[in-house]
Amino acid sequence: MVGFFRILAVGSLLLSPCLAATTTKTTSRTTTATASKATASSTTSSRPGNTTTTATGTTVPTSSTSSPPDVLLNVPQLSVGKIELDVENLQADINLNARVANLVQINAGVQVSVQKINLTISDVDVELELIVRLGHLVDIVNRVFQSVDLNPLILGIANATEALVGGVVAEVDSLLGTITQGGTTLSFIVDNLGNIVQQVAGTAGNTVDSIVGNYLTNMTYTGQSTSLGQGLTQKVYSYSPLNALVDVVFNTAGQVVQATVAKTNNATTTATRR
Repeated sequence: MVGFFRILAVGSLLLSPCLAATTTKTTSRTTTATASKATASSTTSSRPGNTTTTATGTTVPTSSTSSPPDVLLNVPQLSVGKIELDVENLQADINLNARVANLVQINAGVQVSVQKINLTISDVDVELELIVRLGHLVDIVNRVFQSVDLNPLILGIANATEALVGGVVAEVDSLLGTITQGGTTLSFIVDNLGNIVQQVAGTAGNTVDSIVGNYLTNMTYTGQSTSLGQGLTQKVYSYSPLNALVDVVFNTAGQVVQATVAKTNNATTTATRR
C-alpha cells in the first residue's frame, strides 16, 4: 500500500511539469493570436478617410476638392539617379487676361525667365503637387456678364462715357482759351497740324469750326527746342493773344507731327466787342 502511494506521488510530480508546460504553451499561442488581431485591426482602421498608408508606414495626405482645379500638376514620386541639365533662354508665361467692354479688366499671370543655368541632380526623391484655382476671377467676370445681360444699356453708357472723357481730354490738351463776345463764347484750339481753330456753338447745339490762323503766322518761337529721339524735335511757340504756350513736334522733314498746348497763363479771357 505504501508502495502504491509512492508511485502515485511520483506520477503526480511527473504530471505537474507537463501540465504546466501545456498551460504555458496554450497561453503563449493565445497571446500571439491576440496581438496579431490587434495589429490587423490597427492597419484596417487607418485606411478610411483622406490618408493613404504605404508599405513603409508613411502617411501621405491626398487632396480632395469639390471641383477640379484650373491647373493641376501632380508628381506622386520621382526618383533621380543623376541628371545634368544645361538651359539657355527659358521663358514660361501663364496669363489670364479678361475684359468686358469698358467695365472690368483683369490681368493675372506669372512669368518666369531663365537666361542660362547649369544644373546637376543626383540621388533625389521628389514629391510635387501644384494646384491653381482661378475661381474668384471667373466669378467676377460671370457677374459682369450677368449684369450686362440684365441691363444691355450698360454697354452703350460705358462706351459713350469713354468717348466723352476722351473728347474732353483732347479738348483740354488742345484748348488755347476762350473769349466771350456779345454773349457768344468763342473757343480757340490748336489742331495736330498747328492750325488755330475757332469754335462757335451753333443753333442746333453743334459747333462750327473755322481755321483763323496757324503756329507759323500767329505764334512766336520761344527758342526752346528738345530732341525726342527717332528723328523728332519738339519746339515751343507762344500765342500772346491768349497767353498760351504750344508744343509743336516736327519730323526730320520739317513737317508737323503733333501740336498740343503746353501751358496757358490765362486760358479764359472775357472781352466785349461792339
